[in-house]
Amino acid sequence: MKLLLAVLALISAGPAVADCPKAADWARAFYSEDYFFYAGAPDPILQFTTPEFGALLKKEWAYSKGEVGHFDYDPWLGAQDGEIGKPVRFSVETESPDMAVVSVSYPYVLDSKHPPEPHTAHLVLRKRAHECWHLHDAWSLGIDALRRDKHDAKH
Repeated sequence: MKLLLAVLALISAGPAVADCPKAADWARAFYSEDYFFYAGAPDPILQFTTPEFGALLKKEWAYSKGEVGHFDYDPWLGAQDGEIGKPVRFSVETESPDMAVVSVSYPYVLDSKHPPEPHTAHLVLRKRAHECWHLHDAWSLGIDALRRDKHDAKH
C-alpha cells in the first residue's frame, strides 16, 4: 500500500490528471500493495475503488461479518488453492480516457506435482474528471462472486 500511496501522493501534488500513472502501472502497484483487498474490512481500500465497487466490497464485508463470504477463493487466482508464480505481467487490453481493462497474466502453480498453467485476471479501472485510476471491477477466469451476487440480487 505504501507504493500505491506514494504514487497517489505524486499525483495529488501535480495539477493535472495527465500526471496519473499509466493504467498498467497503477494495476501493478495495486497488485503489489493491496493483493488482499478482498480479505478485510474495506475502509482502507475504498480510496482506490470507484464508489460502485467500494459499495460491493462493503456489502460483502457486511455479509461475511469477517468470516468467509462470497469470496471463498482468491479472486486473483479464481481458485481456493495454489499460488501465483513468476513472472507476473500487466498489460492494457483496452483503454479510453475514462476506462481501462488491465490483464494480469501469470503462471498458476497448484503444487509441485502439477506443471504451472497460464492464467489471467482482469482489472477494470475507471477514471472520472480530475481524478486518476480507481478499481471498478476485478475478475479471474470468468469467476466473480461480487458481480454474481449483484446479479442475483436483481432476480
